[in-house]
Amino acid sequence: MFIDERRCSPRFPFHSKGELRLDFMTDRGTLIDISLFGALFESKLFQMNVAQGDDCTLEILNLSDDSLFAVQGLVAHIRNSLIGIQFVPLDKERQNKLRQIGMLNLAPTNLFNRRLPALFQAWPR
Repeated sequence: MFIDERRCSPRFPFHSKGELRLDFMTDRGTLIDISLFGALFESKLFQMNVAQGDDCTLEILNLSDDSLFAVQGLVAHIRNSLIGIQFVPLDKERQNKLRQIGMLNLAPTNLFNRRLPALFQAWPR
């Protein structure tokens, strides 16, 4: 952590590609942060025609652009090209896949139990 860092706990790098689908639009971008309850998605588009409460599907991709799995959710927050997604409750299989992704990124186990507001606090100001 840097000296001027104000977070109580360090942010762990999360390296994954994602594809966000909203109605008839699809955007490939980067998953910045993720938990069992939601994710932060960085769009390659600066402005998207998306509103809070919109239904969406987030496809989590591996480094070779193959799909690992898809998650249904709602757009919970938007700021510039960053989109906060609240997941519908995940089944055990998807929860386990997310935990495996975390282990591959060397994240502590409790990192995936963060609620959505904790993900939003990590956004750059």
